[in-house]
Amino acid sequence: MRGVAELVRRRGAGLAQPDFARGQLATAGWAAGPLALALVALLVPRLRTAVLAPGALLGAYVLARSFLLIVFERLQHAYEPRWLADQTAALRGHDFPLLRCAVRDDEGPAADRVYDLTSGEQVGELVDRREAERAGGTSRATLEFGCAAAATSTAAEPGAVAEVRRPLRELELRPGGARQASVRFPQARYVPLPGTGPRPARRAYWVLSGPVLVSGAEATARTGSAR
Repeated sequence: MRGVAELVRRRGAGLAQPDFARGQLATAGWAAGPLALALVALLVPRLRTAVLAPGALLGAYVLARSFLLIVFERLQHAYEPRWLADQTAALRGHDFPLLRCAVRDDEGPAADRVYDLTSGEQVGELVDRREAERAGGTSRATLEFGCAAAATSTAAEPGAVAEVRRPLRELELRPGGARQASVRFPQARYVPLPGTGPRPARRAYWVLSGPVLVSGAEATARTGSAR
């Protein structure tokens, strides 16, 4: 049934994407056909019989297409909140592979310190530095992560990389013997890209707000902080 509905949506309503404004504009263009044929029938009586059947068929198609646009727009309105909720749940539960973790002290040298979170020693250094920062530090962390594997429809291209930035003191570091460092966003969400008027959104995007959970190797015990 989904395949049939998809075929009707694409071929009948002319919707490759949920762009209903464009669909209605295209339907208005199709409506010019029956009007043009009716005008020919009025101005050239000897062609009236020849254009009557094509005009009727084209007019029926325009009416059917207009009806389908209304039906699919209403269905999209009902489907959109469920889709956003499902995508948000998948996003919040997804561990993105962490590709690079760099920390910069805004009051210190400009160079970033890059931490390898598959190294227990460097994880320990980062944990110590984060704890020291909570007393009032100014360092900021930049996390680069692969996003091609996320269950999204805004769909990253293969090999796509995204990044987030947070004050170091706000990172939630979870050492635990992971072979692959990862990052998770438990309060992230998908929101619709605002469209024109009350129409359903054409696209959605993620907002990576809230806490950032970073997982890596088991931290090696240290006695001091490292910068």
